[in-house]
Amino acid sequence: MTTTIEGDYATFYINNPGPNINDAPFTLRSQYSQEVIFTDPQADVGGNQRYATVTVGVPSDIKDKHLNGYYTWTLGDFYSDIVKIITKPGGDEGKVEYISNNEERDAEVFYRPNY
Repeated sequence: MTTTIEGDYATFYINNPGPNINDAPFTLRSQYSQEVIFTDPQADVGGNQRYATVTVGVPSDIKDKHLNGYYTWTLGDFYSDIVKIITKPGGDEGKVEYISNNEERDAEVFYRPNY
């Protein structure tokens, strides 16, 4: 799962009908060091019959920390999963726009076999 943090909230998803919990504590930990990044004491759990959504409030300075990477999140003692976090500004999905520096379309030959 990938989650983009753009504002004051982040949404995480569970691929089955959600646990019947509300106001469960949410914790986001680094997979590298197991350091706690942030906690939310009252996560809002919603969803439908196919999947569940967990909406949590994030600290206002989290976008400035460039937290792009993989993390483990837990919802109380009921659920735990891995997530890829992307913060905006601070990172993107990895798409790099290609701008040609060879507008005359001159070919460069690196290897020419002798037949």
